[in-house]
Amino acid sequence: MSKTKLNKAPLKEVVFELHWECSVDNFGIQTDPGFDLAQGRFAEQLKKEFPLHRKLIPDGTPLKIFGAPLHQYWRSELIWPVIQHGQGMIAVNEIEQGYEWENSYKPLILATINKLENSYEETLTFNKLKLQYIDAWDLNDCAPEDFMNKNLQTRIITNYSTPGKLISFNIQQNFELSNGSIMNLNITNGVNNQTQKQSVVWSTTVEQQSNFKIESVDNWIEEAHTNTSEMFKRMLNPEFYASLDR
Repeated sequence: MSKTKLNKAPLKEVVFELHWECSVDNFGIQTDPGFDLAQGRFAEQLKKEFPLHRKLIPDGTPLKIFGAPLHQYWRSELIWPVIQHGQGMIAVNEIEQGYEWENSYKPLILATINKLENSYEETLTFNKLKLQYIDAWDLNDCAPEDFMNKNLQTRIITNYSTPGKLISFNIQQNFELSNGSIMNLNITNGVNNQTQKQSVVWSTTVEQQSNFKIESVDNWIEEAHTNTSEMFKRMLNPEFYASLDR
């Protein structure tokens, strides 16, 4: 697999998520009992490379939020990547400008997991892994369905008379992979928040819910990356794909 980036890669964001088993309190609510202590240790380990710490929930908030980010760690103000930590989960997010799988993003994922394990007194049992790529392309004067038909090699076919012009779509497909993971492919249209232009957005996500040992995570994310990369190349019209590297 090529380790180089496309010159005009449509990548907007890549997200890795890791979840682990936690306890259930007397009210039946999931909780991460080691979180408060681990969060401080985790922040200290990240401080050298990610000194900007943001709390997503104000102190004193009476909410028990599980499985969603509560803290973010940035290199500086809005300088990606960003590492997120919440009860029972971490996430590592990157955008196209800084993304390179072999030399930066994958090593950051593995280093973050190592720091996470060093932050908890108890041994964590990982039970969910996710790798997601979000791509988008501004349409300019092209109709969304025409772009999708030609460049993403995907068509919407209805064997009935429609009541009017198609103005939006949301196509979702799920595939079971050979290792038991599930790949989700979603194609939709909307407005690019950065450019305010009509665009087509497609996300490719590989996810697996199972108990993982730390030594098996490396193999899983490499296989998930291979599967998402191959799907990206397979679904794009060869001419369109070639234009991204000119």
